[in-house]
Amino acid sequence: MTHHIRQLFGTGYVTVFLYLSAIMNMVSAVTHYSVPEEMDEGSVVANLATDLGLDVKSLNTRKMRVDVVANKKYLNVNKDTGELFVLERIDREFLCPWKTTTSCFLKLDATIENPIRMFNIEVEILDINDNAPHFRRGTMHLDISESSPVGERFS
Repeated sequence: MTHHIRQLFGTGYVTVFLYLSAIMNMVSAVTHYSVPEEMDEGSVVANLATDLGLDVKSLNTRKMRVDVVANKKYLNVNKDTGELFVLERIDREFLCPWKTTTSCFLKLDATIENPIRMFNIEVEILDINDNAPHFRRGTMHLDISESSPVGERFS
């Protein structure tokens, strides 16, 4: 019976399966953070080293770096403290100009060497102007002429 199982699954298939499972676990693990847009430069987002389980003392020797995927480098890591901080003020409307999306993410790759490890990080940029408008009256009735020019404004 054992011989038949070995023939069906083979040691090569099991090895490939375990290898792919390990890769998928590494790739699918994403660390999430949320920050309000327009935070001051130098503001700390989180302690990245602590959250990733890394020794802060080894960040310089292991050459830790943070690379932004397809955007400007808004965030960086302090190799002395392990803190992820704002390098440049983030404008949500500039970063995610499409009004159809309700969420806006900045994707980062954190890399360390000796041995090489990569971490996927997503930072959600929260809109600080997310208050719904308030009107004095619930309903307003306007009589607008069909001959009104396009773009005309009404008080």
